[in-house]
Amino acid sequence: MTYDELSKEVEGLGYRDKLRLAQLLIQLARKEEEEQNPEQRKSPGHPSEIDPEMVQYVAERLRKLKPSKKDALLNSVGAMFQFQGGISDGDKERMFAALKKAKCISVAENGRITYPDT
Repeated sequence: MTYDELSKEVEGLGYRDKLRLAQLLIQLARKEEEEQNPEQRKSPGHPSEIDPEMVQYVAERLRKLKPSKKDALLNSVGAMFQFQGGISDGDKERMFAALKKAKCISVAENGRITYPDT
């Protein structure tokens, strides 16, 4: 299908579907660009290499969401970056470690996550 054919088909969509399609296309394009140019993607290799401002940004959003388990927290972090091309599972784990190190979160023995008042 060519661009012209596709654009004619898209004209028939409602505005919400057009917006959803636009978001999907942006995500796909960013993902493809990152795959073609992986050296341009800044991917921290160690928790101490994660930008402290990014840790604070994520911590502030998590305090509002208050996920209580690690899986929910990792899903929340993934959702925060979904429109920037996504975040790898390894980067989510590094962010989790950085949040713990910065004492933005604490993990109880039963696996529950708490958010110290700051």
